[in-house]
Amino acid sequence: MTKKLNISHLKSGGIITNYYCSSSCSHCLYRCSPEWPQKYIDHKTAHHNLEILKSLGCDSIHIGGGEPFLNIPELIRVVDQINKMSINIEYIETNSSWFKNSKSAEETLCILLDHGVKNLLISISPFHNEFVPFVKVKNLINSCYKTGIYPFFWIPDFLPEICSLDNSRVHSLEEYENLFGAEYISQALDRYMICPGGRAQNLFSKYRKRYTINNIFSVESSSGCTELSCTDHFHFDLFGNFIPGLCSGLSIDAGDLGKQLSPDKYPIISCLHSKGIKGFFYYAMEEYGYIANKPSYSSKCELCFEIRKFLVAEAKISSRELLPLEFYSS
Repeated sequence: MTKKLNISHLKSGGIITNYYCSSSCSHCLYRCSPEWPQKYIDHKTAHHNLEILKSLGCDSIHIGGGEPFLNIPELIRVVDQINKMSINIEYIETNSSWFKNSKSAEETLCILLDHGVKNLLISISPFHNEFVPFVKVKNLINSCYKTGIYPFFWIPDFLPEICSLDNSRVHSLEEYENLFGAEYISQALDRYMICPGGRAQNLFSKYRKRYTINNIFSVESSSGCTELSCTDHFHFDLFGNFIPGLCSGLSIDAGDLGKQLSPDKYPIISCLHSKGIKGFFYYAMEEYGYIANKPSYSSKCELCFEIRKFLVAEAKISSRELLPLEFYSS
């Protein structure tokens, strides 16, 4: 029997307003980049997402992307929608790339403050510093203090290393390794608490111990992929998708939350939820002719992504569960 997934309560999460971004960070869970279509969440989809999350017990969210500040008028519109539904905005995420000068930044922050935004989560890491000069980050932090918006950093642990470099330019991960040691990026994965999904899989594949498929199968819980039911940090995106757990590239129609998911409509997610990566592996092999490409993997997540990419790119299946398609081609 297939155990049915039912996401009936939402704890803490956010709205992804856009996947396009000024950066292509190597740790990005959602594979955001400048290459994505420049689409921003529309009024109808935002309202639908907000209605559902509120009906399932969540009355406080954050706003993220992509980079939400790449379309400031639309960002303010989303903020107003959230306010009208009496949902608290915990913070807006930003990589600071949009900072041009203090005057324009402070004008934008003052508008957001007038619209009820009190906090910015400002990204600080070597992964962001590959694309955003730290001087922009420092200047945005100063603008926050001047306007009364509180900036908090994810994560401040990297400040000593980043501040020791030339803040006027970007720095590659290789440069960080050359300066701080060969283990620096490997250790940074733990310091940043990076999830082994999306583009970060390339980092995990390079820096983490690898396991055979049988090794991966042997340590998996018999309960399947329990992460899919976790709502401690959920996301809805601009296309009306709910991303289960932190499993980017998997999607549930937001309207299907609050009830048991049909295995007919969601065969992949249902298989992963009830039978785990081993069940999904044999499902893809038997139904679509999947054959593993590598002798070893850094985690079950890397293997899962390889299977899903095969289904999209080679088996050419059209699946409501494997969205957005750009995730698999980015």
